[in-house]
Amino acid sequence: MPGSKGFLLLEIIISVSILSFGILLILNSFLMPIRAAELSMDYFRAGLLVEEKMAELYNSGVKDGAARGGFSGFDGRFFWELDAGYLEGHFCREIKLKVYWRNKDKEEDLSVSTYI
Repeated sequence: MPGSKGFLLLEIIISVSILSFGILLILNSFLMPIRAAELSMDYFRAGLLVEEKMAELYNSGVKDGAARGGFSGFDGRFFWELDAGYLEGHFCREIKLKVYWRNKDKEEDLSVSTYI
């Protein structure tokens, strides 16, 4: 039957395309946990850098105003912003520290506010 050969080829093309779509979905499900682990590692690093910067500020003294800078290491991906000032009627300073970094095409950040 000459007509059945073409139909068989069409069936194979459709089944291969469905199979390849399913394989892509399965591979994507393996990549999502890897991306989540990388993001989690970046947040962990940012937490350590916040702790390091806060200890540095506490030990060296804090100046009023805003400042910014970067951290050495980690391929220069992590930066910090600081805003410090005295509270009216109090003898302590409010310190806002933000550590931010680029993650692919999106900027992530970890912010902390405290009083010294």
